Amino acid sequence: MASASDSQPLKLTAATSGFVLAAAITVLLNTALACTKDAYAPLKVFMKSLSGHDWTTQGFVDLLLFISLGFIFMQTKVAEEIEPNRLIGVLIGAVGIAALSLALWYAFF
Repeated sequence: MASASDSQPLKLTAATSGFVLAAAITVLLNTALACTKDAYAPLKVFMKSLSGHDWTTQGFVDLLLFISLGFIFMQTKVAEEIEPNRLIGVLIGAVGIAALSLALWYAFF
């Protein structure tokens, strides 16, 4: 049985690292879009006209962005160059920033 000191350094595949980075970016852009559409009514109306509800359109935008960025990062292997622990930290940081930003936005605006 191998001990922790015998183990190889953690290595993520191009797909895993690409989609983790895509998730971090998508979380932040989702937050920016949520605040922007609440502050700019014409954007909210436009998004509602596309799918019947602004949140549905936002979900489609998020999904398209996540999948597109994930495949781009996977093909270019750009995220694979980032150390796994740093990449995980980026995702956790993005989620924390997004949560705090949304909480402050809805508390004060």
